[in-house]
Amino acid sequence: MFFSYSSGTKNHSISYPVVRAVSEKLGGPVDILHLDAHPDIYDCFEGNTYSHASSFARIMEGGYARRLLQVGLRSITKEGREQGKRFGVEQYEMRTFSRDREKLENLKLGEGVKGVYVDVDVDCLDPAFAPGVSHIEPGGLLFRDVLNILQNLQGDVVAGDVVEFNPQRDTVDGMTAMVAAKLVRELSAKISK
Repeated sequence: MFFSYSSGTKNHSISYPVVRAVSEKLGGPVDILHLDAHPDIYDCFEGNTYSHASSFARIMEGGYARRLLQVGLRSITKEGREQGKRFGVEQYEMRTFSRDREKLENLKLGEGVKGVYVDVDVDCLDPAFAPGVSHIEPGGLLFRDVLNILQNLQGDVVAGDVVEFNPQRDTVDGMTAMVAAKLVRELSAKISK
C-alpha cells in the first residue's frame, strides 16, 4: 500500500504522520514492528513534541497502533522505558536478543487490526554493517538478523518506512546506501505480497 524512504540526520519524525495517515485510510489501528537502536518515544525531546525522538509517543497517544514492538534497542533511557510501560510497548533490547531471537524471528502480527506497519531505522544495525547513520550505536543487530525478522514475519504488511540513512557519514564505499537499498527491497517485497 505505502512505503516511505528518507535519509538525513533527524528524519524519524516522518513515521508519525505516515502511520497516522495509514491508520486513518484503513479505518483503524495497525500493529507496528519498529527496528531501531532508540525507542523514539520521548514525550518531548529538546522542546519539540513532534521531534524525531517522539514519533512513537504521538502514534500511541493517537491510538494509531494497537501493538508496538521495538527491536534492537541499545540506547534507552529511564524515560524511554517508562514511556514504553505507559503505552504497553514490547521493548526488546540487544542485551537480551539471543534469548528473544526465536520469538522475534517468528513474529505473527496484525490479527484483529487493519494490518502491520514496519518501521526500520537503519541504526538498528550494528555500525559494522551500516556506519552511515546519524546516531551510531555499537552492539546492534546483524544484517542477517533483520532479514530473518522481516522475511519470517507473519501478517499483512500494509505499509512501512526505512529511515535515518545519512549519506554524509557513509564513508565506506556506499556500504550503508547498499544496505538501506536492500532493506527497501525486502520491505517492498513484504508489502506487495
